[in-house]
Amino acid sequence: MTREVYPDTEFIKFSRSQIFMRVMQDTDPQGERLARKYRIDGVPTLIILDSTGKEVDRIQGFMSAPELIEELQLIFEAAKDEKYSI
Repeated sequence: MTREVYPDTEFIKFSRSQIFMRVMQDTDPQGERLARKYRIDGVPTLIILDSTGKEVDRIQGFMSAPELIEELQLIFEAAKDEKYSI
């Protein structure tokens, strides 16, 4: 996803409306701790949190940029309906 999705122009435009933090489990100093905290058992894993740090949803496995945008939009809409503050 690092090479195919994140540099995609449409994904960049979409991502500007949200807050994203990419953590690499094997190279980020906090990677291992966060992987344990959120029980990451495969990569890539995207975890969607609300403003309090509570997990709203997660996406596991590779997706193309258009697929990821669509999936995230569905999650964000559902979170609004559930009254999550994301």
